[in-house]
Amino acid sequence: MRREIIVAFDGSPHSRRAVEWAALECVTQRAELTVCHIWDGPHAERETAITEQRRRHASHILLEGVQLAERLLPGREVRSILARGNPGPELVSLSRTARTLVVGSRGLGGLTSLLLGSVSAHVAAHAFCPVLVIPPHATPQVSPITAGHRLPKIRSCLGPDFGFGEPRTAPSE
Repeated sequence: MRREIIVAFDGSPHSRRAVEWAALECVTQRAELTVCHIWDGPHAERETAITEQRRRHASHILLEGVQLAERLLPGREVRSILARGNPGPELVSLSRTARTLVVGSRGLGGLTSLLLGSVSAHVAAHAFCPVLVIPPHATPQVSPITAGHRLPKIRSCLGPDFGFGEPRTAPSE
């Protein structure tokens, strides 16, 4: 089993919280940390200049996440992944080699009143590893939402009756 924790970062306050939580998990689990940013660029028929501008912007966001993780984990190597595609399926793909996948409960999308964003919900339902969904108020005393697997000593911060069902070992087809 890999000892890598992968955290998704999109620059949102929720993803900053996810990086903070992932750094703490790396220390307690003696794991490596990888910060990833998945950007959904323009389709192939769009201009090359627009694609390059968006890629540079995505690289800047990823660098921000890596720098935050490095401040939280001084002296430790933090890996980074920049990928282009649909964030949900891309993160599920990354989960194949991860020990744990950490995501914020909301990203930069709309509908902020929803409990989970579409990406975090997709990842929680399809990931190949345990998924920690970090709400904005999560602290070491208030645990994140654990999805996809049942982990000891971790409970939902939403109450004991909230859950995502039985653990998955493979995604739904």
